[in-house]
Amino acid sequence: MFKEKVFCMQLKGRQRFLRLIGDSKKLRGLRSGYVILKPKESVGEHNTGPSEEVIFIINGSGLFSYGKKICIKVKKGSFIYVPPQMPHNVSNTGKALLKYIYTAARA
Repeated sequence: MFKEKVFCMQLKGRQRFLRLIGDSKKLRGLRSGYVILKPKESVGEHNTGPSEEVIFIINGSGLFSYGKKICIKVKKGSFIYVPPQMPHNVSNTGKALLKYIYTAARA
């Protein structure tokens, strides 16, 4: 018998951050969230420790910066892979809301 349950969630509302799966206090291996950044806003430089991360931009445009301030322009449809321990940041440089979903998994 399966311990975990299947679920489906609609992404709505205007909250800046919505954790989709994974409680940071009870890491099991997979975490995911939905982030909304206003123009000129950034999520702040961070790293996911031993976890790999992928980011999928679903609306807007901005910059993805990593390492020693290397920047990549991103827009709707961009898919970004972030290796473990890599410092990174997402910034909204456009005029519309920048929306993305991230998923991180322990390496």
